[in-house]
Amino acid sequence: MRLSKLLAASLLASAASLPVDFLSAQDPAPAGQPQERTGLSDLESTVNQLLEEENDPASADDRNTGQPDSPEAGSTPAEDETQPESPPEAPESQPAAEPATAPPLEEPAAAPAADASPQTPPRPAPPLTRAERAEVDRIAERGRLLIAIARAGILATQDMLTRVSDPDAAGIAGWIAEPEGNAVTVTFYAEGEAGPAAVYRATVLGPRVVSRETHITGERPPLTPLQARMAAARAATEALDNEACTPQPFNVLVVPPAAADGPIDVYQTSAPAQRGVFPLGGHFRSTVAADGSIADSRRFANSCVDIEASVPAAGEQPRPIGVTHLLDPMPTEMHVFLSQLMGRPILVATGEPSRIWLVTGERIVEVRE
Repeated sequence: MRLSKLLAASLLASAASLPVDFLSAQDPAPAGQPQERTGLSDLESTVNQLLEEENDPASADDRNTGQPDSPEAGSTPAEDETQPESPPEAPESQPAAEPATAPPLEEPAAAPAADASPQTPPRPAPPLTRAERAEVDRIAERGRLLIAIARAGILATQDMLTRVSDPDAAGIAGWIAEPEGNAVTVTFYAEGEAGPAAVYRATVLGPRVVSRETHITGERPPLTPLQARMAAARAATEALDNEACTPQPFNVLVVPPAAADGPIDVYQTSAPAQRGVFPLGGHFRSTVAADGSIADSRRFANSCVDIEASVPAAGEQPRPIGVTHLLDPMPTEMHVFLSQLMGRPILVATGEPSRIWLVTGERIVEVRE
């Protein structure tokens, strides 16, 4: 395994530490077709309230409801299936003492032609059902799990590189992570005649490695049957024709199965190639069955779109990033993951029915004015 594959996760960590302002990239429309944008209502006060609740422990009970109790904010989805939103910036005349807030996200509509029939206002989306709220919670939980695996992989990689001088010579072929309570065990393994065996193993708790094992020479302990299945699932996805949206190799996150013979989800995520630029596309999830075959595979965006973000001015509050996502009726675990990666909330507009969601690295909430 080349060292660059191990360093891709470390690059993710350095990019994640950067502040990100509210900037957006526009996915070009097909030739001859006008570019459309999602029309989002003026959600500043609602979004700011939700962001304040994010840091307010007293609002924990309200968060568990999965949505605010205020009325729905109407929106019209853009035609592109995943596309960053381009709202106007806040007026420069805003008093300096006023906290920075998300700018209005509504794009003014063009005046209808004289002979055009009046447009019917979009219907407010109905309240989420109990099943939909449960699905939103499940998606957010999976996003948090991906974050935990990625963080542990980054810390373990950095620690491993201080103790294994030549990972290629050691035969390291990949790594897998297993959450265990508040800790995550990360195992770097090499292929052998008797099957994959551990070269380096680290236990990550919070921001540091608390224990480690190194097996450079001598007999290496074989992976457990479950670990071997996870390593095989990771290898199975390498044969897919998925392509990253950056020159960096994929960051590969393997989710342990719920049961010993259960399916295994493998995520291939595009790693940032430069500071302040985050790939919105180029992320994939593949489900590997117990027999090692690919049972299902999906991509989270149909095009490679980057969000280029700048560092906010001193004392300015970073603002959310707005995107449209029409592939699913609600945000995905990748939105949660990307919000944590960028260190910024994401406003996700979905369609049919049209909804606006606030996504952070911890939760997903429908925004209703």
